Amino acid sequence: MDSESLVRELRGFVGKRGAPEVARDPVNQPMIRHWCDAMEDANPVYIDAAFAARSVHGQIVAPPAMLNAWTMPGLPGRPAGRSDPAGEVYRALDAAGFSSVVATDSAHEYPRYLRLGDLVQGVGEVEDVSDEKRTALGVGHFVTTQTSYTTQAGELVGRMRFRILKYVPGTGRAAPEDAAQAAAPRDLPPRPPRRTATLRAGDVKLGDALAPCPVPITATRIVAGAIASRDYQDVHHDRELAKLRGSPDIFMNILTTSGIVARYASDWAGPEALLRRLSIRLGAPNYPGDVMLMTGTVSAANGRELEITLRGDNRLGPHVTGTLALTL
Repeated sequence: MDSESLVRELRGFVGKRGAPEVARDPVNQPMIRHWCDAMEDANPVYIDAAFAARSVHGQIVAPPAMLNAWTMPGLPGRPAGRSDPAGEVYRALDAAGFSSVVATDSAHEYPRYLRLGDLVQGVGEVEDVSDEKRTALGVGHFVTTQTSYTTQAGELVGRMRFRILKYVPGTGRAAPEDAAQAAAPRDLPPRPPRRTATLRAGDVKLGDALAPCPVPITATRIVAGAIASRDYQDVHHDRELAKLRGSPDIFMNILTTSGIVARYASDWAGPEALLRRLSIRLGAPNYPGDVMLMTGTVSAANGRELEITLRGDNRLGPHVTGTLALTL
């Protein structure tokens, strides 16, 4: 099938919604703790019941960036026979040779934080399938989906726009085998301490810089983040299969990057700052043996409402760029 015919066929799925994806378990403390361990996130509203009870939440809440981890199918995968337009698009691209996959963009909205006992379900919709593109990774198509998340009572708790690239392995620019060592070592600052008292509106002004924060990238961190987010794509844990798909090594998944970005913001703003939106785009992969340096700036300030523009750079260049909105 030629490229135009393939795109025409795949765009027939645009606007179609899948069956509800119901979480295998209600929101629970062990899974939250597992996520926090993987992200090195010590925010007490997630893990300290006594602190959380005194907080603006009044109880333990789940890290907001963990939103779509609850409905991920895990290692067993999605059951056969389920209505899944996005899955149909991915399978058609696989059959056409676009068998490698990488997430490129993610945008979350958090109307409210999830609480222990919430049973989350997500309903996804195919939003767009791009024409064939030539990218650094290879020739492929971008697929964009939109998912809304609700509780068992039907309350909206989140939205996610997600974009992946499905590409033909071996058609892009080859990354160096020792990708993380591709540039000279850098002098890096220590990790800044986590703020224990939340900032107030008068403490922050437009242009304020967040303290730079180094994030060591190890194979353990990459695999731990993938498991905590229930993402079993082989490129995040199996080096040999990652190499077969055109990567020099395993690399960090976008869900871990989202968790680290959210941790960076809440460590700076304090434990009771509320994350409202998170929008990121990925660039250079985070490979084992590197260090990502997070930096950020207050790009908008309106009373208690802030916007932070941020980036995380590794030795290959910017791994992540984006913005997030906080309420103090």
